[in-house]
Amino acid sequence: MLGFSVMSALGQVFIYLVVSEFGPLLCSIITTTRKFFTVLGSVFLFGNTLIPRQWMGTALVFTGLTLDGVYGKQSSNKKK
Repeated sequence: MLGFSVMSALGQVFIYLVVSEFGPLLCSIITTTRKFFTVLGSVFLFGNTLIPRQWMGTALVFTGLTLDGVYGKQSSNKKK
């Protein structure tokens, strides 16, 4: 229980530092990416199964992250 509490506190500090240093958009992208890889790790490492609707949601998250990575950099370069 103590270990869980310490890790939770460290996670909150990390989120605070990311938001204060890089902004809320990047923080949401980081947390979404972490959750995405957690789901994939659960499927591939532990053999959990996803129903087709869940796979579709996973694909949508991956597509969104990819599009943000590609077009997000292009739009920020145009602003400069």
